[in-house]
Amino acid sequence: MKRGVVFIVVILIAACAAAVARGLQFRGAAKPGVHVLGLDVAGDSRVQIERDLTRWGNRVVTIRTGGRSYRVPRRWLVSIDAPATAARALGAGSDLALVVPARVDVTPVVRPATSSTNVLRELARTGNAPVSAGVKLQGTTVVVTPAKDGRRLDDAALLRRLSHASSVVDAPFRVLRPKLGNAAAQRTAREVRALVAQPVAIEYHGAHRGALTPIQIARAVHIDPALRVSLDGELLARVVRPRLGSWIERAHNAHFVVAGTHVRVVPSRPGRDVDSAKLVAAVEAAAEGDHVARVELGEREPELTTAKADALGIKQKLVSFTTDMGVSSSNRIHNVHLMADFIDGTVVRPGEVFSFNRVVGPRTSERGFLEGQEIIGSLVLPSIGGGVCQTATTLFNDAFELGLPILARINHNLYLSHYPLGRDATVSWGGPDFQFKNDLKHGLLIKTSYTDQTLTFTMYGTSEHRRVVAKTSPQTKWTGPSMNYAVDPNAPRGSVKVVQGTGEKGFDVSVDRTVYDASGKELRHDVFRSHYIPDSPTTVYGPGRTPPGPYIVLPTQI
Repeated sequence: MKRGVVFIVVILIAACAAAVARGLQFRGAAKPGVHVLGLDVAGDSRVQIERDLTRWGNRVVTIRTGGRSYRVPRRWLVSIDAPATAARALGAGSDLALVVPARVDVTPVVRPATSSTNVLRELARTGNAPVSAGVKLQGTTVVVTPAKDGRRLDDAALLRRLSHASSVVDAPFRVLRPKLGNAAAQRTAREVRALVAQPVAIEYHGAHRGALTPIQIARAVHIDPALRVSLDGELLARVVRPRLGSWIERAHNAHFVVAGTHVRVVPSRPGRDVDSAKLVAAVEAAAEGDHVARVELGEREPELTTAKADALGIKQKLVSFTTDMGVSSSNRIHNVHLMADFIDGTVVRPGEVFSFNRVVGPRTSERGFLEGQEIIGSLVLPSIGGGVCQTATTLFNDAFELGLPILARINHNLYLSHYPLGRDATVSWGGPDFQFKNDLKHGLLIKTSYTDQTLTFTMYGTSEHRRVVAKTSPQTKWTGPSMNYAVDPNAPRGSVKVVQGTGEKGFDVSVDRTVYDASGKELRHDVFRSHYIPDSPTTVYGPGRTPPGPYIVLPTQI
């Protein structure tokens, strides 16, 4: 008995001695069984553990995604805090492990690497955005496109996987659900099919007035990206109107009548027309019921009501300017009158910009224009719509005298003495335009009057009592005629001819304009500069000949 007790005591003393010896052996080192990132670091010092972790970061890991593999050093994607992780490893395990070892896996301290952006972007390319279900019409057939899930790289999960010892990692992705699934698409498809299933009869005052066919309804169906269904009421109304023609009354705009120097407003009149909103409601109800749309007519306001016309403040004559036709052919006079008719009655609202080309439109024979003349270089050539510049020049002087901002204006190439010096304007379709802005508080009405000798534009509105002071400079930089050159694609091949000019000299001139408000405060100061070229002779070459100096190419169609 005594021997047994002695034996046990001896064993305990030996164990304690061994434990003390093991403790001394592992002082300042990781305890037995401690692992970090799959590495057995038992007995390793802090420096050794940090060195092992650095080597681990330099190891290449294979990341698989989308059927491709990417081999990169781990440190490109994950950064290990070696000191903090080593501290965790040194503190892991219990003293019992010195006698009875047990495995302990230490969680490393990691964060995304600062250089990971490019690698993650490349990995993320194998993902894809979700695709919502879609519905569209092909004729009257409803086509449903099923939804598709998407997927996005899970950066956090990838970091966790890279923090383990495995040398091969499958990139983790999160499933992305589309906003609109198949159930939503099927609901929309059922709604559209009901709309285009069969014709919808049109009924007005108890009598049928024809029907909207399924294809006519289908053309009016609009399905937005959120799979909401709507009908284009105006498109449906255009189909229905001819069937109700005798009941529809056109709305009449208010308009202005000039009496002497004053203007009065002729009141507008409302009309009766198909109410597009009510028509849509009737067609939708019909599709859900007996397929009969009971149509109602509603009052339609004109675009320019009496109230809107009165609010424009067009009350009296403000400015008028007249130019002489000079020596003009009957074609030119016709064109000037036609353009004046296009402009007559134009209303320029406050803040609105008047564009000559927009208001008059293209000058073509289809629109009634005849052949006149056009200045190209120093040549005066036949051109459809000749006379356009007189119209623009007259309007320019009205806007000039009224003190309006001139946004676009250039002078003719040649000086034309029947216009005010330095106060002409040239325009062409697809080229220079004449534009001014109405910066008055009220609207402007442009009215036209003409004879075979003169053209007059008069502007009406509300006077703001502006004062315009203009001064024309002396003519400077006189230049004498010299030979010009041109190539005419319409001329006989190899031909050469000289077209004589008048020999008039060219020059520069400028017009200063200062505009004052009613209190005498300066509103703006403008300088309109004009450069006129000399009326020189021009040598015109046909195709196949090259002029000896700089040249212009004449239009192929005059």
